[in-house]
Amino acid sequence: MDLNSVQRQAVEHPGGPLLILAGAGSGKTRVLTGRIAHLVRDRGIPQGSILAFTFTNKAAREMKARAQLLLGREDLGVWLGTFHATCVRILRRHAELLGYPKNFVIYDTDDQRALLRELLHGAGPEDRSLTPGGAGGRISGLKNEGLGPEEFQKTAFTTIDRKLASVYAGYQKALRDRGALDFDDLIGHTVRLFELDPEIHRAYATRFLHVLVDEYQDTNSIQFRLIESLSRTHRNLSVVGDDDQSIYGWRGADVGNILSFEKSFPEATVLRLTQNYRSTQMILRAANGVVRHNAARKEKELWTENARGEPIRAHLAEDEESEGERMVSLLLETRRELSLKNRDFVVLYRTNAQSRAVENALRRSGIPYQLTGGISFYERREVKDIIAYLRALAQPRDSISWFRILNVPPRGIGRTTLDRLRAFAEERGLTIPDALEHPDLGAAAGPSAAKRLAGVARLFAALKPMATLSPPACLAELVAKIRYREYLAEENPVEARERIENVDELIASAESYLRRAEDPTVDGFLAEVALLTDVDLWNDEGDTVNLMTIHSAKGLEFPVVFVVGLEEGLLPHASSIDNPAQVEEERRLFYVALTRAQLRVHLLHASYRRAWNSGTGGASRFLHEIPEDCLEWVEGQPWLAPTAASRKPSRVGRSGGGGGARTSPIGVHVSHPQFGEGVVVACEGHGQRAKLTVEFRRAGTKKILAAFAELSHAD
Repeated sequence: MDLNSVQRQAVEHPGGPLLILAGAGSGKTRVLTGRIAHLVRDRGIPQGSILAFTFTNKAAREMKARAQLLLGREDLGVWLGTFHATCVRILRRHAELLGYPKNFVIYDTDDQRALLRELLHGAGPEDRSLTPGGAGGRISGLKNEGLGPEEFQKTAFTTIDRKLASVYAGYQKALRDRGALDFDDLIGHTVRLFELDPEIHRAYATRFLHVLVDEYQDTNSIQFRLIESLSRTHRNLSVVGDDDQSIYGWRGADVGNILSFEKSFPEATVLRLTQNYRSTQMILRAANGVVRHNAARKEKELWTENARGEPIRAHLAEDEESEGERMVSLLLETRRELSLKNRDFVVLYRTNAQSRAVENALRRSGIPYQLTGGISFYERREVKDIIAYLRALAQPRDSISWFRILNVPPRGIGRTTLDRLRAFAEERGLTIPDALEHPDLGAAAGPSAAKRLAGVARLFAALKPMATLSPPACLAELVAKIRYREYLAEENPVEARERIENVDELIASAESYLRRAEDPTVDGFLAEVALLTDVDLWNDEGDTVNLMTIHSAKGLEFPVVFVVGLEEGLLPHASSIDNPAQVEEERRLFYVALTRAQLRVHLLHASYRRAWNSGTGGASRFLHEIPEDCLEWVEGQPWLAPTAASRKPSRVGRSGGGGGARTSPIGVHVSHPQFGEGVVVACEGHGQRAKLTVEFRRAGTKKILAAFAELSHAD
């Protein structure tokens, strides 16, 4: 195996805690898989005694394929998967000890909100202090910190927190009643299982001689507890991560886990992988220059033997539409110049809402693209309908799924009947299928409704044996039995073809699952579907331009990267600007964007955003942090942009000049989107580091950093 000296040290580390600080593009996957192969082949460690955690199914599949190749065998016995998938595997064996069935269902965000909506509605008069989404987010955060309802209740002193504690407790009871766990429960309940049953914990902690963790910088509090618990016996813990790429603080990730690794494991060995195999020297110098502004980080400097490359290019557009058009123009020019494919380009943005203008520009130019992170395949209505049928068959207690499909396809069962059925079941402590067959249901629901509900009961009795079939066979028979394709064709003939194709694609995905599954059952298929992420659904084989948020691009690489919306208020995001720690995370996000690129980076920002109906917050401070010799301004300067009428393509250096730019801005009449028209009366410094004093007619004297000014010539 071809390794550099530090990679080899990491692969052959003899034992004990090991922190591998792996910079972007430094070959961390090669190191992790190489270490697994070394442990099995050279050290004689049984495969079943190695546990490796990843954050995405895509990463797990890639690592598994590489390990199989290195070991020359397809039957890999290593426990290798995401945190959530590994915990599902453990809980399937022991969930009954926690009061859950082994065939528990996994609730996604939509299911969680539906259940919380039901609980909040039943709590009495409408109270807008807690919404299903808001309560769900708070509960998720508490679970990631390892706080259950009882623990939170002890610290709930405000009125809103006391109400949340009550909702949290009711939510957990409702999940248990329905035989369901939500996404966050999977890890939390596994940790709880180990804490409540020392025998089970001892069995797993003894079994796993070596524990490996990928993307350690993204772990949260409860994941740290799980890792520490499983590695406590043998202390052979190897973690790979990069504090400079910790970008998930908003969902509970704690960069402190990697920054304080040596405190948690005093005997730890620390290795730094700093040789980058992906990017040019220019891109790395720019990225190093930006992230160096963060205080909370471990010192490291990426370097490469790759070519010097070209400077990063920054472009100022009038608005988001012009920004999209400029991006397309650059894409076509670069594709032709470097003989690239569409799939070699990615357009990155801070929020999904920014994709609209980019999509419009690509559509107008006839350039095919794929959007990652929008409405995913598994969020489409027809797919969720069929998945709900599977879940109802697999877990009779899952009332959320039952109420989704009782009248799909339409069976004449209205809202009043459903409400009566719900009340009837809750009063008697019955599951929905048991309530459907109860002799007293007719009196509660009424004769006509009871007749229709009896028809549903007969249908599900006929469907029930299908749950024992393989996932694709079950899906195919189910769709045919309920005449779902016919329903789609009748409901909306215009959209029917695409929606039927989605149903067929779901069956195809089940066939694909069956070919590689360790658990080839309907329960196993449902678990995989529940744990899929945006990146897992990304198709890297088609020839389409890639559009995604920077968060979704983590771990990916492309020859050419476009970043749009590089403005104050977008990157860094408006919600983070007043919090220094959050600004550091936004800076890490920009660092991740830069280090996705192999050859070229284009950074775009606009003077005006129609979506905001106002001027932007100015060029992002992160542009100012790129070393001057690594950045080239194209079409305008950051602080003295030409108006739309006078704009001509030009290359302008960081200190001005070129394209008719003035050496000094003093005396220039300017316009600002917020302050209006004025004149520059003083200038300290030059280029992006200049501080301008501007006398505005109506806003008075303002001092503005050139990096953020977004001034244009007054007409």
